[in-house]
Order: sequence, then C-alpha cells, then structure tokens
Amino acid sequence: MDSTSKPFNKKRKLDRIHSKNGKVKKFKLELETKNTDANNDCNLPKDIEKNKVMVRVTLSPEEINKQYPILNNSELVKKFLGVPMTNNQKGRIRQMIRDSLKGTTENPLPDVIHGKMQSLIKSSKELTEPELRKIRILFNMLKTSLQHGIEEKKVKKQKPKDKTVQLSKERIQNTTSEKEQLNENEDKSMTAKKEQKVKGPKRYVVFVGNLPVDIEKETVLQHFADLADKIVDVRLPKQEEGKKSSIAYVELKDDHSYELALSKHHSMLDNKRINVLYTTQKNSKISKSEAKSTSAKLVALQKSGKLIGSVPLNKKRSHRRNKAKRARAKEEAATIIKT
Repeated sequence: MDSTSKPFNKKRKLDRIHSKNGKVKKFKLELETKNTDANNDCNLPKDIEKNKVMVRVTLSPEEINKQYPILNNSELVKKFLGVPMTNNQKGRIRQMIRDSLKGTTENPLPDVIHGKMQSLIKSSKELTEPELRKIRILFNMLKTSLQHGIEEKKVKKQKPKDKTVQLSKERIQNTTSEKEQLNENEDKSMTAKKEQKVKGPKRYVVFVGNLPVDIEKETVLQHFADLADKIVDVRLPKQEEGKKSSIAYVELKDDHSYELALSKHHSMLDNKRINVLYTTQKNSKISKSEAKSTSAKLVALQKSGKLIGSVPLNKKRSHRRNKAKRARAKEEAATIIKT
C-alpha cells in the first residue's frame, strides 16, 4: 500500500454506500490531488502534449536561405538601415503594402513579399531612399510571415486523427467504390465520356488587352515584374492590319499568382489602361456566356478589393477625383436651375 493512501474505516464505507453524489466525489478528488505528483510523468494534460508537438516542428534555416537569399544579404541590410525613416513614413508605407497584398492571408505570403523585393532591386541599379524604405518594411514583413508560416505547419501537425472517423471514412469509400463499379459495368458509354473530360494539367492563362501596337515581350514582363518567378510564358499573337491595339496571353504557375495578375486589371502601361481578364482554352467545354459571367465576377471582386492583391476603388485616387468632379457638376447644375 502506498504511503500517500489511507486505509478505509467503517464510517467511510457506510458514507460511501448511502450517499452516492456527495462523499464519493470528495473521495475521488482527494485521491486525484494526492496522486498528481506520482502520475505527472505519465498523465499529462492534452494541451501540454499538443504544445510539445508544436515546439518540435521547426523550419530548417537551409530551406529558408535557399528560398529567400535576400535575408542573408548584409550589404542590402546596411543600405536600408542607413536611410532615416520616421514613424509616419513607416505607417504609410506599411499600409500601402498591406493594401496591395490584401487577400493573400492574415499575414501575407512570403513568396509574394520576396517577389516584390526582387522587383524593386532589379528595377533600378542605384536604389533611392524611398525604395530602400520600402525594402526595409518588406524585409521585416518577410521575417514575420515566415514565422507565421512555421506556426501554421505546427498547428496542422498538432491536430490528432481519430481512428473511428478514419474507419467510417474507409467504409464510406468502400461502399461508394462498389457502387461506382456497378454503375461502370451497367453503363460503359458514360465512363468513356468521363475519361475524355480531363485532358492534361490545369493551366492558368490571363488575357491582356488594349496594349500598344508596338508592344514587346520585355515590356509585358516588366509590367508583371512582381510575378516574374511565377510567369511560365508570354505569347504575343500576330496583329491584324488596321487595329489600334494589340493583345497578349500571360501563363502563370498557380492559382495564387493568377489572382495577383488579375488584380492588375485597368492598370496603366505606356499611357494606356490595359485589360487583364479571365480566359478559357480553345477546346474547353465552357460556353461563351459562362466565360463572360466568370470574368464579370472576377472584375467585380477586383473592384471591391476582395481579389488577391487588388485595392478597392474607394481607396484609389482616380476614383476619389471622379467622385469630386461629379459632386461639382451636381452643384453647378443646381445653381443653374435656381437662377
């Protein structure tokens, strides 16, 4: 018998028999409090176990250095630290960057921030003070977003998987597979149609319209410099005679970069407001009406600022100027009517 536990007397036994709710609970609490020191090693709370799993998961510094070499560029760090910057400037630049990266995640994705830094560095040989200030804030944002990314990985690994749920899922999958096999045996023609639907991997192509007639591939790449690492190809089809503008097709790697490219709709390129729109493949089964509706939805999302990388209209200077012009025109019209 343990030194901590006491022998049961008769009174305690009687109390235990007659009162079920009261003293049995008290007795259990006493035993639990006494045996906590002995059982701490084997019976840890679930929250502590989860925290331990989270601490073990870490991102290797070698991977970070390979993916983001700018973090080890000591010369660049010295340059932007040497430039003076007030708190007001910090706030304005940070807000501007957050607006441009709006929709990626709560903390912006490291790839997008890294791409913006590279585009700023490649755009000019000698970096100006405003550019260095912007790089400094992007540098700090990249560090914080990498830390946030590590935490997300930890949380994903932390989640326990219930065996009963897995077994039930397996049973459901087995039943569905059996039903599918029966359907395939009954209707062979339907399976042949299903096989023909998927042809090759998914592609992310953006239509770029209202470009200058003498546009070149390099100028298009410069306009999409933020996504330089994500661009697969830029195609410039032959221009028909008599047309005042040309078009291009920009192919991207993934869905995220595709949305960032669509956010450049109605941006300026060589004194022209270009159109960056959703497009479909040649032999796709999507009808023209469906393509138009999806394109209109994406444009609406871009205008409202809900698309990744887009800025809402009410925060744009051009929108504010147009609004002020309309207000002035209304006032002038009202004064003319009164007179």
